[in-house]
Amino acid sequence: MSPNLRILFTSRIFSEFARAMYPVVLPLFILKMTNSLAISGLFFTCAMLPQMFLMPVVGVWIEKQSKKTVAVLGLLGLLTLTTIEFIILLLGFKPLIVIGIISALMSLFAATVELATKVLFTEIVSKNQLEKYNGLKSVWDNIATFGAPMLSTVIYGFFGFKFVALLCAMMYLIASLVLSQMLYQVNRDEEVKETHGFISNLKEGVVFVREHKRVRNFYLLASSLNFFVANQEEVIFPGIVIQKYHISSQFFGLLLVIYTLGVILAGLYLSKKSEGNSRQLLSKLFIANSSVMVVMGVLSVVFHGQARFVFFSMFLALELVLGFITILINVPMTSYFQSVVPVGYQGRVFALLSFISGFSIPLGVTYSGFLASKIGADWAYIMNNICVILIVLLVFSRQSVNERKKI
Repeated sequence: MSPNLRILFTSRIFSEFARAMYPVVLPLFILKMTNSLAISGLFFTCAMLPQMFLMPVVGVWIEKQSKKTVAVLGLLGLLTLTTIEFIILLLGFKPLIVIGIISALMSLFAATVELATKVLFTEIVSKNQLEKYNGLKSVWDNIATFGAPMLSTVIYGFFGFKFVALLCAMMYLIASLVLSQMLYQVNRDEEVKETHGFISNLKEGVVFVREHKRVRNFYLLASSLNFFVANQEEVIFPGIVIQKYHISSQFFGLLLVIYTLGVILAGLYLSKKSEGNSRQLLSKLFIANSSVMVVMGVLSVVFHGQARFVFFSMFLALELVLGFITILINVPMTSYFQSVVPVGYQGRVFALLSFISGFSIPLGVTYSGFLASKIGADWAYIMNNICVILIVLLVFSRQSVNERKKI
């Protein structure tokens, strides 16, 4: 592994640990402040809006900047915001609007760091090694975040939210100092036409996606997954595990632990491969992924809310498989974008994908919540994943037809 990759991975261990801590306790803090679920929901919706609408702008801007510099400045921005938050709370002030502005800016800075890191990754890793090191990156990211939620809730319970903010600030400080040590030279194999103005640059990014059918197809598949499947933790799993089977909320956390274990195992598997070629199997992996979810829904229907511990054990086993397959999809898909999209377009392409996800995920959560309330969470889970399978079959069958026509 190159020194630059070691530096990047080490920096992310600290930054990802902080990113995993903060969102766990912030909802608890806001709910305690407002004592209203409605206000809390409105708070987080408003906090997400700047990131969602500004990411296309950031994506265009970032292409002309040093990705390392952008990532370091983003981490310093997160350090500054968490420090300000700690000082405000230490002085006894709890202004909801100020906390909301800080949370919104943190969300934007974190997304900017993630975007810069994706492009930076492309600049320091050769194309035939992208899948391998993306897999290794997934392993380190998930190991770093494994104990963060538990630690953050313990600190919050004993010392309060301000000390969670202080610990996050320390993590961001270390992450920025480590990343600043990186030395690299950008190697651009593909020239990109220079344009002027935000609108023209953004338009070129949209045209690029539209004209490259495979990239466009993966956009469609990623959006479908976000709409139909990203609602698991908010709607489906609570509806099945807690409401129907009355499993304790303490055991509910095992779902995330087991899923993360599957993610880590998949990342290790990908990191051991000398060259990445999993994207050739993406259609089968998409179908396998949704098929596992269909089986999970069918099990819930078959058991009828009875034999709950037998059911939950099977559910956990399938959740491990789900975490494994999901990374076999996400890593090759990210690697594909990084390998086929020129570096000069990657900021726009990844930012547009983030923008689309920003709409499809909340829409999917709302839709699935309504559907689950009408037919049950398990039946909603089954129907959603059947839709994903049908979309995958349609997209890849059309792609095969187009490729045969070219021949």
